[in-house]
Amino acid sequence: MTSTLLNLFQRFYPSDIQRVVIAGLSYGGKTTLLYLLKTGDVVTTIPSLGFNVEVVEAPTSSSGSSGSKNPLKMEAWDVGTGCAGSSMIIRMLRFYMPSAKALIWVVDSADKERLTESVETLDGVLADIDCEPDTADRHIPVLILANKSDQSNATPLDKVRLSFSRVLSGRISAIYATSLTANPPTGLPEAFDWLSLAIDIAKTAKKGPRGQLPVIVTSQEKSAAAQSGSKLSPVASQRDPSVLAKRLGEWLQRIESDSPPDEFMQQFKEYRLPSWDHYTHIRLAYLILIAHGRQKGKDILFEGLSNYISNNNTTQTNARTFHVTMTYFWLQVVHFGIRNVPENLAPPHASTAQEASPSQLPYPSSADFFKFLLINPHLVDGSLWSDYYSKETIMSPEAKGSMVLPDKKSLPSLVGREAVSGFGVAKPV
Repeated sequence: MTSTLLNLFQRFYPSDIQRVVIAGLSYGGKTTLLYLLKTGDVVTTIPSLGFNVEVVEAPTSSSGSSGSKNPLKMEAWDVGTGCAGSSMIIRMLRFYMPSAKALIWVVDSADKERLTESVETLDGVLADIDCEPDTADRHIPVLILANKSDQSNATPLDKVRLSFSRVLSGRISAIYATSLTANPPTGLPEAFDWLSLAIDIAKTAKKGPRGQLPVIVTSQEKSAAAQSGSKLSPVASQRDPSVLAKRLGEWLQRIESDSPPDEFMQQFKEYRLPSWDHYTHIRLAYLILIAHGRQKGKDILFEGLSNYISNNNTTQTNARTFHVTMTYFWLQVVHFGIRNVPENLAPPHASTAQEASPSQLPYPSSADFFKFLLINPHLVDGSLWSDYYSKETIMSPEAKGSMVLPDKKSLPSLVGREAVSGFGVAKPV
């Protein structure tokens, strides 16, 4: 499947800039690193949902001086682990690494309790990548940043290197100590000196035979299996990382054969869509919100879904009723995802002023939807609502008939990207 997806990736999302994936456990400093490279400032961040994608120029030891080296320009993909956890990282990265030139793994040196989990998770990521035909025979450099190394309780760099030594054996890899929030930040020029050289070396270096790779199960997955007696509930099984990863691949492939946007919307208006499933609902919300904006789009989507359920003459919508809270939840999450797409990758979308106009913007292309899903893979999880609502609340008559606020945690906030929009051009790091 990944070979097909790589072809789709290159077709729908071509780029002349080398891609690098930034990953690691939550609270390690991944998003801090991304926006430090982007803006030159330390930005207060929150746990990310989906990917943050930016074109950045990473400092090298001679950049900005009379030396011959230039900043390392790259398209950086920061993997948000907001609701997912380490097992989700492993299963999803198989779709992103074939087009990447390197992996930057960020470790919280001050979090000694999770060092082993970080090692196990990276082990799982690399084992999964090695099993894919598009990456099995080529080196992907791995740069580990032991972040927060300036803190008094930080794990010594030698111990971090020892902990990762087995996982990195036979790979083009290096570990550097960094402190991203120090004034000034430390360790980055030396680390990106190495990464620039490693990417060049990896272009011609070939992996030797590695034998049979082990199946990696993270401590998080082991714990979940033990608690459930290795028997997952129907909801849990649908949220299993391997199931969601497979579904993401199916959705990305489905885009190529799906109806073009204008035809898709006409099918919606005429109550004759080829399917009525989670993918269809996400695509409808995406197309309508892009073309009409948040407020007008909400009204169009609510009315359209209600009419479709009432007027469709097939078995698609049998026994289904319009659910206000559930619809509002997915509208909010899709809108969050739209705002999470960086401006250089996003299609034109309706502004607040344009919402008042009777005209609308063109619907975004299939390629735009492909990029949207790549940046927001969590949208394939049809049970994402359960992170925010208890079943009792979401299935109550009140929630079905009117908007009810979450009882577990607040809905995703738009703070992330807007928090950095006012920083302007990047300053030297």
